[in-house]
Amino acid sequence: MLIAWQLLPLVLLVLAPLQPTRAIWFPWYFHRYGFEPHSSRHGAAINVPPSAGSDKAATPPATGSETSTSKANPGKGESGVCPPGYQLRDKSAATCPPGYQLRGKESSVGKKAHLCDDNPLVMQLARLYVISPERIVLLLAQPMLVESCEEISDVLDHISSATSNCIVAEDNIYGKLAEGLSYYKSEVCDGVNRKRQARLNEAHNCLKELRNDMIECEGPADWYEKRNATKVCRAFNDVLDCYYTRSAMLCGLDAAWLLRSFAGDSMKRAMINNCEVNKRLPRVADAMPAFSVACPATNSINILLAFTFIIFLSL
Repeated sequence: MLIAWQLLPLVLLVLAPLQPTRAIWFPWYFHRYGFEPHSSRHGAAINVPPSAGSDKAATPPATGSETSTSKANPGKGESGVCPPGYQLRDKSAATCPPGYQLRGKESSVGKKAHLCDDNPLVMQLARLYVISPERIVLLLAQPMLVESCEEISDVLDHISSATSNCIVAEDNIYGKLAEGLSYYKSEVCDGVNRKRQARLNEAHNCLKELRNDMIECEGPADWYEKRNATKVCRAFNDVLDCYYTRSAMLCGLDAAWLLRSFAGDSMKRAMINNCEVNKRLPRVADAMPAFSVACPATNSINILLAFTFIIFLSL
């Protein structure tokens, strides 16, 4: 026992110059193999810092048992695995024997894309008060249709910048609203469909008078966020039918069909659930007021003739 205590300073002198990683493994290794380098016992090269012209440090080749281990556990290599026969002493520190490095540790870093934060999308959509699919359609009722396209483009540019380095989940409601807004811009502002763009501009003088009616046609609160596809699609078609009925009474059947068609295309892109537009149009009780609005001169002539006829009968 006395001899052991006398040899203790000598052991400390030998361990002191070693690096921490080598000091962890040294007592056990020295007991079995002396001062022989650990990597040379496996026929591999010791890791050295990369030189000026080298991009990667030397990595030991996989042995037969290591290959079979990786085949049996294909996911282990990505999380970091020491050579066969060893186990990580501290998994948080990921310490392997000298001369070895964790496999796949560097390659896996940076490849995992993260989901986008909702806040930038919400803040930009709020500039246009786009809080639901119906509010995208409501942009048609703005007093200046073409002039609003500049702000819409700016909102979409900011959304694109905020989501350039991340992934927007497919079921993200704000990402879907941004898709619907992008479709609105392509149809109304960019004129991808020239015929529809011209017809929307032509009908805008009447559609802008429907703002209050379109707000009243909006569905229940958060209806488009529900997971029940049947209920969501029923509410979706109820909104479209309301648009058609209200616009037909004021602007005529052609403008009503145009509004319903555009609303269906834009709202579908702004929803998580995939809903089909009901092909059956609602029956409008009386669409003739659109005729009197469009032709006030004819209506005045009819009134004048009626008064003339009444005076003639009274004589």
